[in-house]
Amino acid sequence: MSQKNQKEVGRLKISDSQSLVATMIDSEKLDLRIWIDTEEYKGPTKRGLRFYLFDGIWDEFRKLVEKVNGEYEKLS
Repeated sequence: MSQKNQKEVGRLKISDSQSLVATMIDSEKLDLRIWIDTEEYKGPTKRGLRFYLFDGIWDEFRKLVEKVNGEYEKLS
């Protein structure tokens, strides 16, 4: 089954050859995936997460990110 409706939401450069890419899929899933750009391969890797936005896990993930951010702010 092919995913017809994909929209890149954002991209965060991690290194010269890697980026974290956020993609909305079918208006119901968020895919956070490492993409690489090397001479051998350009594209997504298996490293990543996919959230179904309407099953409650996304809200829990946001809370987790807020906790991580709080710990980060204590360090800086």
